[in-house]
Amino acid sequence: MNPADINPPITVLVVDDSVSVRKALERILAPQGYQIRMADSAESALENLEPLPDLVLADILMPGMSGLELTRIMGDRGLNVPVMLMSGIVDEVTQRDAQAAGARGVLRKPFTPAELLPAIEPQVLAALDARAQRDGTAPAAAQPTPVTPMPAAAAPATPVPVAAQPTPTPPAPGQPSAAQPAPFQPAPTFTPAPTYAPAAHSGPLAGLNAVPGVLGATLYDADGERQDQFGPDLPESFAMYARFMVTAAATASHHLNRGDLGSILLSYAGQTLLLSPHRDGQLVTLLASSDAAPAAQRWQAAQHN
Repeated sequence: MNPADINPPITVLVVDDSVSVRKALERILAPQGYQIRMADSAESALENLEPLPDLVLADILMPGMSGLELTRIMGDRGLNVPVMLMSGIVDEVTQRDAQAAGARGVLRKPFTPAELLPAIEPQVLAALDARAQRDGTAPAAAQPTPVTPMPAAAAPATPVPVAAQPTPTPPAPGQPSAAQPAPFQPAPTFTPAPTYAPAAHSGPLAGLNAVPGVLGATLYDADGERQDQFGPDLPESFAMYARFMVTAAATASHHLNRGDLGSILLSYAGQTLLLSPHRDGQLVTLLASSDAAPAAQRWQAAQHN
């Protein structure tokens, strides 16, 4: 199927609170012949459904209304529009919740064009069928497309960024697949400087480099763009991981009535990272050890006072 041959073109509504995610999907889909509309929240999507899109791609985890709630509401309104959800973690619970909400599938983020395009093609066919039903030109499809995880690409492809984010290599044989619980896969490791020698630094992170035990830091804005940095470079894709983990933890904290999220301490491959919400974005601080976390947190608290 060539989407460019379809007239009028297939309209895809992309719903994600990250502008960089929305732009990345537009860069993948628009050249294929899809017409792209965007919404930065589920609430905004519901307010701007007319004219109806042919297909909705919605993030599951967003501030305010989730993609699951958006899908349920569209179903309750009787809108015959296929919805595919997107999530950084796709496990049995996610798939079950998506199916219960009425979604057609769950896409694992991040993804390459070679993974995304074949995954949405069955839903595009369902969208054409739904369009024909609304127009009264074709009978309803016999069965809805079941919720399935996004298949792996047939061959590795050059990653396309979501928030300028390179995509991890698809799972190797024996690794967890989308049909199995899929633990968070950290970005590639990086090697910190063997010794800490603070140097002069200006900008939003001025002073943090002088905090004992801090080896480096990267500040991202709400769209995953790097605002300031010193010390070892983080992989470019880490902006998405930082945003995902901080947003997930903040949402869980809210639902558990535990107050605002302070920070997350992440240790892997002999490295310690402190991930924190900072202003409208995220601050990722590389520490010599977890013992340095309180001092880094005190520096951050002082910036808000």
